[in-house]
Amino acid sequence: MSILLRVTLLSFLVSLFFATSSFADGRILIKPHIETGWQRDTNFHKSDTNTKTVDTYNVKPGIELGYTTGKSLVSLDYWFNVLEYDDQDNVSADPFKAGDFDYIEHMADFTAQTQFTDHLLIGLDNFFQKTSDPANAQANSNATDRFKYIMNRFTPRLLYNFGNKFGLGLKYTNLITDYSDDDVNEGEDSVENRGTFTFYYYLNQKTSFDLDYQYWNRDYDNNASFRTSDYDSNQVMLNLTHQFNYLSFTAGAGYHAREFDTPPLKSGDIEQFVWKLSVSGQNPPDAEGIPKSSIYLSLGSNLNDSGSGETYYNSTRFDAQVTHLFMEKINCTLAGWFQNSDYETEDREDDRWFMSAAADYLINDFFSLGLEGGFEERDSNKPGKDFDNKYIQFNVKFNYNMGDK
Repeated sequence: MSILLRVTLLSFLVSLFFATSSFADGRILIKPHIETGWQRDTNFHKSDTNTKTVDTYNVKPGIELGYTTGKSLVSLDYWFNVLEYDDQDNVSADPFKAGDFDYIEHMADFTAQTQFTDHLLIGLDNFFQKTSDPANAQANSNATDRFKYIMNRFTPRLLYNFGNKFGLGLKYTNLITDYSDDDVNEGEDSVENRGTFTFYYYLNQKTSFDLDYQYWNRDYDNNASFRTSDYDSNQVMLNLTHQFNYLSFTAGAGYHAREFDTPPLKSGDIEQFVWKLSVSGQNPPDAEGIPKSSIYLSLGSNLNDSGSGETYYNSTRFDAQVTHLFMEKINCTLAGWFQNSDYETEDREDDRWFMSAAADYLINDFFSLGLEGGFEERDSNKPGKDFDNKYIQFNVKFNYNMGDK
């Protein structure tokens, strides 16, 4: 989608916002923040053989801006992160020094929406990130590379409610992934266009169903090193959500069919059953800041979306996070995940898991000190794909709300 069209849609939505709201009745948020920290990894490249210890130093300033009324909101969260790496081992024979990976990461998350009528909500989201973390490209990534890339996700959306029982959601998403380097095997650019149609049925205040259909096309750059096949995906899922006291339960199941322009498999295209289960909640349920306790668990199975180099696999993934605030001062977090990646395009299967424990000491409403440690491991039946990495991290955070009123 052209930049002109994006600006036009954004201008239209902001005009709707100002047409339906008054600054006198709104709430303004101005929240600058800065974070600095240190991290040590025992296997910086997450490699089977080229293991080396590297220290990471970072400084991450940013700001949150927002304005809300009873019917509308506009918000922007932006930060940049200056990352510097320092080798702790003797790397005289290594052609790649840790300092070669130094860079500045950027993130900008923009949202605008307005309740245009009693039944119609119109919104627009744009998420931009410049990073080298492959996990940001998709939720079930199995990559370990550190190639720098830009990702921009542009999403206009609307939700129409037919009374109290039924609702219809429409959403379009344009996702651009652009790698900084075009060298051999250093990432493949792609463009994805996705349409989402969701029909909601609200059984009562605590239980709802939705039928979700998504169609998307991913078009790869087809450079000389990859030449990944473009594809079209169709996915339909039926989901159930139920609220029970402080907890929200979601269960969904459906069907995913992926058709390739040039099938990478001898069997042709991929068709499979997909599903997900999740539970989340916090106490108290209406906490605006850090809750006394919280929990999130999810389990699901689906295909990965970005298959650069024809690396498509079925992922079965479990995520978990539990937090608890002790003595109103120490916020503790236990988190982890496990993912099985069963490759469709080669005889390869990986088990990868991660665990971490963290504690943040809240000095006051603005300052906190954090300490975190964790472990990650991947076991693969393909030689050279195993790795394990231990890390420890220390950080200092400052958040100050200048205009929440």
